[in-house]
Amino acid sequence: MNAAMKSLNEQIEEVMSSAKSQRAKRDELVKIGLCQRDIDMLFFADRIAKKHGKKLSQLMTGYTFGVEIECYNAPRQTLLAAANRQGLAMRSESYNHDDNRHYYKLVQDSSIRGIDPVECVSPILQGDNSGFDSLKACCDALNEIGAMVNKSTGLHIHVGGNITEQQYCNTFVNYYYLERLVDTFMAPSRKDAYYASSMHGNAHGRRFEPWMLLSANTFEQVANAFNNDRYFKINCQSWLRHHTIEFRQHGGTTNYDKIKMWASFCLKLVAWSADNRLSNDVTTIDDIPFLDETEKTYFKQRSSDLQRVAA
Repeated sequence: MNAAMKSLNEQIEEVMSSAKSQRAKRDELVKIGLCQRDIDMLFFADRIAKKHGKKLSQLMTGYTFGVEIECYNAPRQTLLAAANRQGLAMRSESYNHDDNRHYYKLVQDSSIRGIDPVECVSPILQGDNSGFDSLKACCDALNEIGAMVNKSTGLHIHVGGNITEQQYCNTFVNYYYLERLVDTFMAPSRKDAYYASSMHGNAHGRRFEPWMLLSANTFEQVANAFNNDRYFKINCQSWLRHHTIEFRQHGGTTNYDKIKMWASFCLKLVAWSADNRLSNDVTTIDDIPFLDETEKTYFKQRSSDLQRVAA
């Protein structure tokens, strides 16, 4: 197959997998039409893969995650019985911020509109098959009883583990440069929600200083950039309480596939941020350096579906 018949992705893969020097590879990538920013991002991804000797899907197993699912039409006793049928440990508790590794808890959230509202909070889960299997059992229990979501509900993902201070700062900066692109595969109501405000100007009076974030190298500097306000799409306060980075942008859902894909996105972003810090907006899903092709296809389809609904 000659170069004219090959897709752009095939040509890129051929160049990156060749034995040529990095300089020669860069020259070849320029010849096939890539700009300097795209080339830099390709080498970012290549460098982290070589450094760790693992795919990012393997790297994320070294982190933990937690999920907060806001929903309604979910009577607690009915949900507890469904969880028991799934073999899932679950308890009903008063409102609290206590973490555990053993059971799901059902707590109150006053922001949820609808009958029988509840916030279902997972235990600390490992970023591997065991964690996702547990999450699926929870979603199965919620769907069995007909739990529902609306614009007042959200899905929050916490990522924890051995996160360094620089990695923490990089994650916030990277989300800043990804935010406008992430907006394209989120429900319109989540582009600037009251409890998940935008970093690119918000309608809720929340103070945010981009220049402070982009130069941040400490936990404190990140918090100062957000004026210590946790109600942004990425929460600068969860580190103090849970030692996690919380992603608040996703809308409410009980759909396991949606939750898994978003949780994987957040886990991979944190893992990738250990060694990488963006300096410009990422403008296409194909350019997100830490996603595999299956994930890119999923988010492109999600974006397309949302655009079609809005049209």
